[in-house]
Amino acid sequence: MDLEEELNRIRDEEIRSLTKECLDGAPSWFWIRPASSTGKYHSSDENITGGLILHTKRVCKIAEILIEAWMVPINADVIRSACILHDIAKYGLGIYSTKYTLPNHPQLGGEFIKKIAGDKYKEKVENISNAITSHMGKWGFSFENNPENLIVHLADVIATSIYQEE
Repeated sequence: MDLEEELNRIRDEEIRSLTKECLDGAPSWFWIRPASSTGKYHSSDENITGGLILHTKRVCKIAEILIEAWMVPINADVIRSACILHDIAKYGLGIYSTKYTLPNHPQLGGEFIKKIAGDKYKEKVENISNAITSHMGKWGFSFENNPENLIVHLADVIATSIYQEE
């Protein structure tokens, strides 16, 4: 399972390139780990090998619905990129992963994309990083209230909620 379809929805060439560079630099576990380290908060089909990618695809799909319905100006490509990358540091970065989800993974993910970007994509990387850092909303360490961050957060919460078994 890959994220090619989601990546191709990004119209801004710089944001698409940055997102692809981040995916190319993602830890190898990103492609195979489950969405939840404990089996909580995600559906059973997301809590198996490759479940984190399935969860990411669902977040992206819900974000597309929210983007379409949103009634104030937004940067849809910032949202798309942040949704693809929101859990890129969920289990850490580098070749070693942790057993459990890191509570500061939003901040680690935000810093990861800044490192990948370097001096390229200055303003765009800030907005994407901010949306990743804010994706956990009230359950995270920080949330900057703007439409892009809110959509990423809502897409994650909705995806996590609606696919869970009753």
